[in-house]
Amino acid sequence: MKQRKRFSVRTLTAAEAVATLPAMREFDGCTDPIDMYILSAGFEERVLAIPDSLLRAGSLVRGPILLGRYRTNPEDNAQREAELKPRIDAFAAGDYVPFDADSPESTSSVIKTALADKTGELHIAFDISGASSTLILSVIAALLRSGRKMRLSIFYATAAKYHEPSDALRQEPPIMWGDSDFSEIGVSEVEVNELYPGSHHDHLPTFVIALPSTAPARMKRCLGHLGVEPLSGTEDRVHWILPKTDIQEHKWRQNAVRQAVLDVVCGESHNALRASDGADAFMEPSLESIEYIDVGNYRECARLLIEKIDEKAGHNISIVHLGTKVQGVGVALAMAAREEVALVSARPQAFAASTYSDGVGSMFALTIDDPITMVQHLSAIGTLKIEAE
Repeated sequence: MKQRKRFSVRTLTAAEAVATLPAMREFDGCTDPIDMYILSAGFEERVLAIPDSLLRAGSLVRGPILLGRYRTNPEDNAQREAELKPRIDAFAAGDYVPFDADSPESTSSVIKTALADKTGELHIAFDISGASSTLILSVIAALLRSGRKMRLSIFYATAAKYHEPSDALRQEPPIMWGDSDFSEIGVSEVEVNELYPGSHHDHLPTFVIALPSTAPARMKRCLGHLGVEPLSGTEDRVHWILPKTDIQEHKWRQNAVRQAVLDVVCGESHNALRASDGADAFMEPSLESIEYIDVGNYRECARLLIEKIDEKAGHNISIVHLGTKVQGVGVALAMAAREEVALVSARPQAFAASTYSDGVGSMFALTIDDPITMVQHLSAIGTLKIEAE
């Protein structure tokens, strides 16, 4: 009788799956010819950084240039685009195609049209340096849904300096700041991204995974849209993912974001009690509802999201992402792997363009050789694997 081979059965873990994802690396502008280049015409100086580096390195864009334009700060954006277009014309041979960066539908449509006459494996570049959260997630969703064989390069330039309140105000919760101390103004409409509608049912409870910023107003509006209000038991209905960094001059932001979360969860009562001994501990959400992820770690962000989504199966889950651009890549991949989750967002009415950021810092690139296969691997998290011993 033939002896059977021994085998073992185990579950594919999120940590195991994300360990195979590529790491970000420093970028010097050198890259293979690009078949489609996607970027946005924001007002920050750093939107010029990647095009400048591509030009210096002699890199070539031989396909269309898809340029996202925003509805906020149109005059500031137009001034920067006037500087951006000559740079693109110097190294790009394809058509210059503008689209509405605030519209997921417009983003998806322009990408679908640009891919229609392309054949073979494509090299697509996406510059997220000036991209909003909505644009980052919409572009990645549209590319993944195209079903095309591609290599995706994601480029990112940091700013040399970001908007900062005064030294004195850094020790105060953001709700105590004045309008000039924030990098954004007001709140526009709350929207569910139509590329991430989720699969929700009326009889299931709501659960939110929130990646906040230092400005609490947009987060409050998004949570209110989902029926999650301050002082209504948010510790059981919201899981917070806060940013952390090893860069000393940016560490104050960690505390500012935490204080913004306390304002969202506890309302103005938190500030009334803040001066009392133990006020933070008394009003702070339970430690189980808060986790910290490095601002530049998209892999850890994807892992944590998928684990939390799987843990909360049986809920109507929504993600509100107001966090960093690189974390947005992790959010997009996690949501592609878990399509039952909805994406909710809100735009500010305007940004403080004159003080939002200055200069150009470091530049990075992330190359994903086969993003569709990579998402399929992430989708398999939690399934059984049979392995020969």
